[in-house]
Amino acid sequence: MKVFSSKWFLCFLVIILALVVWFLYKQFIVKSYLDAKLNNLEAKISNLGKENETMENELVNLENPESLEGVARRLYVLKKPGEQAMVMPEELLNPSPTPSPTPIKSFFGNFWGKIKSIFQVRQ
Repeated sequence: MKVFSSKWFLCFLVIILALVVWFLYKQFIVKSYLDAKLNNLEAKISNLGKENETMENELVNLENPESLEGVARRLYVLKKPGEQAMVMPEELLNPSPTPSPTPIKSFFGNFWGKIKSIFQVRQ
């Protein structure tokens, strides 16, 4: 029974325990990365499904002659004989949005910005 009470055996057990903890930690990191990647891909699939539905609805609408005529008039500025067409610049139809206010930085954001400016390489 002296084997279990020796210092070498205790050191060996500590090393084995450290290796097991390190291996479990690495597995946890890999699992976290793969979970994040899976969530990202599921969100991408969801977005592509919504985009697919939108395109299918647009295809159904374009099979309708009246809707097709409206799209052709809008995109290609087509008109019927004897009809007058006005072309308006896109800026008048869709004015540019007002600029959003700049976000307020926290104390740590300002502090970090000052530290970066101190160590910034000047050219």
